[in-house]
Amino acid sequence: MDVQTDLPKVKEQLEKAKEVLIVTHEKPTADSVGSTLALYLGLISLGKKVTVACPEPITVELSNFIGVQKIVSDLGNKNFVISLDYVDGSIEKVSYNIEGDKFNLVIEPRVGFEPFSQEKVHYAYAGTNADCIIAVDTIHLGGLKKLYDGDKNLFASKPVINVDRHANNSMFGTINLVDPQASATTEIIAQLMSGLGVKLTVDIASNILNALYGATDGFSQANVTPLAFELAATCLRAGGKRFGAAEPQPIAPVVSVPVTSVPIQPLIKQPAPNAGGQTPADWLKPKIFKSSTNIS
Repeated sequence: MDVQTDLPKVKEQLEKAKEVLIVTHEKPTADSVGSTLALYLGLISLGKKVTVACPEPITVELSNFIGVQKIVSDLGNKNFVISLDYVDGSIEKVSYNIEGDKFNLVIEPRVGFEPFSQEKVHYAYAGTNADCIIAVDTIHLGGLKKLYDGDKNLFASKPVINVDRHANNSMFGTINLVDPQASATTEIIAQLMSGLGVKLTVDIASNILNALYGATDGFSQANVTPLAFELAATCLRAGGKRFGAAEPQPIAPVVSVPVTSVPIQPLIKQPAPNAGGQTPADWLKPKIFKSSTNIS
């Protein structure tokens, strides 16, 4: 997966979309919830109307993510759906007409098949407004459970952007941002948002930071990438906070003892904490550091 290559395609879809649906899989995790909500906050900041959904309730240990109260488990009842018990080849023609204030749906059975009856008609409500769908950390559409099963036509009729890190992803999207080398889906979401020009706010940084910690078991897994550490550092500089982390305790003053030796100058000057949360627009652009020491 190359975000830079596919990013123009994603931008094109999102520029056309007024309403975006973000979905993630059953049995939510820190990576899926944190990634989804970071992207939700990012797209909201770009002026998009966003619905975010997960087929199962969010568990208590994930309830600190910013925006978690916006996650819904159903996609709404926008569409009135009429279903018929159907035998393959039994319909000759479907049409409709309007008589006054009545809408008539006309179903003509094919010769040789039993006519439809009232007992074979079923009614339901389904659907939500969406011009584009983004599936986050989801291997296949079946993992969305009732979100997909309840409105398969929505997923078939709208462009789907598939963002994931799993090697066994089924590549179900119109655009597939799938990188098995990433240690967390959050890494891919962060690259995507940086490329879209999303400002890294304290809330977005906190969601990304905690998703990284959860996905990598506190950066202890063997597949942790350099980008994960770089991204965590970027989020900390932007003011991101670990959920539930203890506040740093004040350090007791230390009595200075005069010495006559020459102090050693630091080789690398550390940047001052960014208290205002002002992060460059290209907050995930690779940085190149040049050494001041000549190496022969």
